[in-house]
Amino acid sequence: MAISGVTTGRSLAQLAALAGIAAPIVYGLTVVIGGASTAGYDPIRDSISSLTEAGRQDIFAIQGGFLLYNCLVGVFAIGLGALQLQRAWRAVFGLYLLTAACGLLMWPFAQDPPGVVSASGMLHIALASVESLSSITILAICLWRCLKAGRLPLTLAAGACLVATVAFGAAAAVATGMGLPNMGLFERITIGSFELWTLVLATVEMGHPVLLAPGSGKS
Repeated sequence: MAISGVTTGRSLAQLAALAGIAAPIVYGLTVVIGGASTAGYDPIRDSISSLTEAGRQDIFAIQGGFLLYNCLVGVFAIGLGALQLQRAWRAVFGLYLLTAACGLLMWPFAQDPPGVVSASGMLHIALASVESLSSITILAICLWRCLKAGRLPLTLAAGACLVATVAFGAAAAVATGMGLPNMGLFERITIGSFELWTLVLATVEMGHPVLLAPGSGKS
């Protein structure tokens, strides 16, 4: 029975990891294809959220891509978070679930177009802020746990993604405030760094589990 339970848990973990691998790929394709198919959209200048901003027409496919992405992140978070993990890793997957929930809520609360301020748009900004803080916290916890476990390659990857997320996130905020034309580029590097870490984490867990260990839920 114990062997069967371990096998079942490992199978569930692999399915969750597969969702984690698919999620960044879906996100990247949605952003690239959506940007290329949206008239007047400039990926260097414009934010990702402006792909689905209020008033845009024919964006159902783009919204569907983001919906699928957030559902995959949710599966990734629930599938691994529900297993016997260290409390710190449970916090990581809890934050992943929070980012997925915020992403899903952005569907009805779209970004305002330029020059418009609405309650829906303000809520969108609040949800995006929660996602941003959650992403940074996820990376920080992962860096700490990988460093503590002595896993140098993962530590370096988490550290690089954390630095890029914080640095370019700050640059994107400054560019937004000053109306600079490269905010979209900075935002893409910021979010892309977090998505890259998600891909790395899920791929490692799929091929060689580093998170799951008997009794690890106590520390």
